[in-house]
Amino acid sequence: MKHVLGIATKRGARQKLLWSMVAAMAVLSLVLLTYAHLIYLPAMTERRGYRQFFRARRDRVDMSLRELYKKRSQSFNEDQQKVVNMTRHAWRGYRKFAGWSDYLSMPKLEGGTVYGHDMALTAVDSLDTLFIMGLHEEFDEASTWIKTNLSDIMFQKSTVSFFEITIRSLGGLLSAYYLSEEKYFLSLADSLGRALQKGFTCEDSVPCQAVDLEDQYSYGEPQLSEAGSFQLEFAYLARATDDESFLLPVNHVNSIMANLVETRYSNGLIPVDMDWKSLKPQPGSVVSVGALGDSHYEYLLKQWLLSGKHDNKLRDMYVTAVAAIEVELVGYSYPSNFAFIGKLLATGELEPAMEHLTCFVPGMLALGYYHGMPTSHLELAKELTETCVQMYLQSASQLAPDITQFITQVDPNDIEEELFALPQQDYNLLRPETVESLMILYRVTGDEIYREYGRIIMNAFEKQSKVEAGGYRSTLNVWYGQPKTKSGPMESFFIAETLKYLFLLFSDEDILSLDEIVFNTEAHPFPMWR
Repeated sequence: MKHVLGIATKRGARQKLLWSMVAAMAVLSLVLLTYAHLIYLPAMTERRGYRQFFRARRDRVDMSLRELYKKRSQSFNEDQQKVVNMTRHAWRGYRKFAGWSDYLSMPKLEGGTVYGHDMALTAVDSLDTLFIMGLHEEFDEASTWIKTNLSDIMFQKSTVSFFEITIRSLGGLLSAYYLSEEKYFLSLADSLGRALQKGFTCEDSVPCQAVDLEDQYSYGEPQLSEAGSFQLEFAYLARATDDESFLLPVNHVNSIMANLVETRYSNGLIPVDMDWKSLKPQPGSVVSVGALGDSHYEYLLKQWLLSGKHDNKLRDMYVTAVAAIEVELVGYSYPSNFAFIGKLLATGELEPAMEHLTCFVPGMLALGYYHGMPTSHLELAKELTETCVQMYLQSASQLAPDITQFITQVDPNDIEEELFALPQQDYNLLRPETVESLMILYRVTGDEIYREYGRIIMNAFEKQSKVEAGGYRSTLNVWYGQPKTKSGPMESFFIAETLKYLFLLFSDEDILSLDEIVFNTEAHPFPMWR
């Protein structure tokens, strides 16, 4: 009997212990769920099935992004405040002299139009920059005007660039929606996206160069970057609106690019001028990751990131292309061995020159490394960044020319410097690519040298490009000194990209974090899928 009672007592103790463990696990689960609710906040879209999440810091709990950026604006460091002051000066110049035109024109200080009618490109392109800097009065002013006027002026009988309107206008509206959660921006982006869908009428249904947003007429065979640089915007629009029709051209053009790599260009490098019917290069076409080719390669990586790293075919195409870039497009100057990326001519020769546009590449490589690409990508990124900075440091004005030439071997008859600019290329357009790469390299490596380089460039803009009455100018004669005003626009990308990337260079890494955000090629932030 005692034996039986002993067994029963042991069983009772075990059951009591088991129930205690269950209760403890339940409490722990409740704590973890509560923590997860506080830490993982909705990033975008209210539609069921597309509710995405990003990791948020504790100071974001129960705080809108508007409140977050306004709070951060109260404690900017000195460098951030300088960039904010530059942005305010550029915006005020645009508003004072250009109204709501596409851009501020120099040196007459008047509004200018890119296409047959104004589309307020600078206003739309600047929205997210104003927002993250806490310039919410300026953001609200632009937002109010856009809600009242933009739809009426945007859809008119005149052709516009499919590429530029996609990356600037569609991208700007989508990022403004993401940050502000104002549904009007998404509604207008939806209307614009549907009008742009009519641009997929060129050979093999690639996007044409030009599209009429009113009559829905399009024409012009696109270059590589024009054909391959709409996917981020259309994919995000599909998610935000829950309309998969926007994904159809994305998947179609991606399949064309994949087929080209599989059947014709196994190294992943596609000529910039293609006959999209025969899928053969046009006579004399070059291979370039600068103008006309650049953002195709950028979007291979960024589409993979936007998808939550699920589309591995895009990742593989990107890795293949980078391997070929390292072998076929990278050259070195003499005697300092500055790495540069040139164009591969139809003759098979590498042109010993690097466009400022190409200075986005080191940032792209570092971003890929940050997300798991080989260490060699980061090493090349560091080399190329140093070269892009030298384009500024070796210039008499400390502003880089639009294209820099390189000496690559010993030539006793050559009187040029190792780096130099041709007169017709000796101008600066306030481009963003170098500061974009500096921002990413700083966030990936933590090396303060990249911030120091950013300060040099920022100060050069202030000294050489600032117009006291308002705005900033493009500049001639930057390499050899005595800069003067270059007629033309203060491009919308100066506020949208250059100043945004400078601001982010000096900001904490959780502001538009590389873990959460993908920037389109106009620096408009989209949240990664989770």
